Amino acid sequence: MAEIRKTFEKEVLFLDGINSRQMMGCLCYLYKRKFIGFLVTDGIVVMKLSEKDQTRLKKKFGGKPFEMGGQKGKLWVTPLKEPRDVRSVMPFVRKRYEEAASSPEKTR
Repeated sequence: MAEIRKTFEKEVLFLDGINSRQMMGCLCYLYKRKFIGFLVTDGIVVMKLSEKDQTRLKKKFGGKPFEMGGQKGKLWVTPLKEPRDVRSVMPFVRKRYEEAASSPEKTR
């Protein structure tokens, strides 16, 4: 997974405003405070995709529901078996980044 992480970070960390943070045992990538996605043991979870894009991601790459503490949710783990797999999921990651960057920040 270390090589996949290095490859993913080369693709994503140059985007303006993206940073990474360790949270809940996963390496999370955020635009300011908005989740873009996170790496897990065997793949990546891309956050807040439209249902259409989520369906395309599932059909194209397979995967499984994200599970935490024995609970499954709506999030999907897209498998990344080797570093070259990263390039295939980047259009979905970029789409999420663009959506996060274009939406106004919530005020506290």
